[in-house]
Amino acid sequence: MKKCLISAALTLTVVGAANAAPVFFTNAADPALAGASSIDFNSEALGAFTSRTFDGAVVFSSPQNLFVENTYSGGYASSGRYVANQENPDPVTISFVSAVSALGFNWGAADQPWIIEVFDTSNALLGILNVAAQTSPYAGFIGIDGDGALIGSVRLTDQSSYGYDYFLLDNLQYVTGQQNHVSEPAGIALVGLGLAALGLSRRRKSGK
Repeated sequence: MKKCLISAALTLTVVGAANAAPVFFTNAADPALAGASSIDFNSEALGAFTSRTFDGAVVFSSPQNLFVENTYSGGYASSGRYVANQENPDPVTISFVSAVSALGFNWGAADQPWIIEVFDTSNALLGILNVAAQTSPYAGFIGIDGDGALIGSVRLTDQSSYGYDYFLLDNLQYVTGQQNHVSEPAGIALVGLGLAALGLSRRRKSGK
């Protein structure tokens, strides 16, 4: 699938300037993830935690317990060990020690709707992803491209009508990057300079 702002399963609410709008995608091979680092959790100790740093780069946290487990390994887009929330109804935050330009992860067993809020490095909200409840086989992929803006963290919040939704998250990918977006005023200025240079070049040629 191509990158999309709106799809059958994902809808985006943009917050703030249009030039800082994240782009969401559902293909793990998306070019935004080229050169990504990956965490498969298979070398992580099993057990519960409320805050835990993986590979010295990514922090998972929640007011109540999260888990590294392998109970459903091989199902729901998981393989080996993965992160799950079990019956924890609270939001789950994924923070990056160094800001990232894009991230993505396998997402499974989530048969209730979720929202994912995307924050920049100053904790300003960039956009909100509305994730529809999964249907059989309850497996998929969620990717987020900052589209030039750096991402500092994302927060996942369950929208279940009965209080919680057991999810499995595996194979987290992330691209540590620098902000490379040219703001609209700067972009317009660069276009203007280019046109001016072109005009000068033509005048010089006509004067020969």
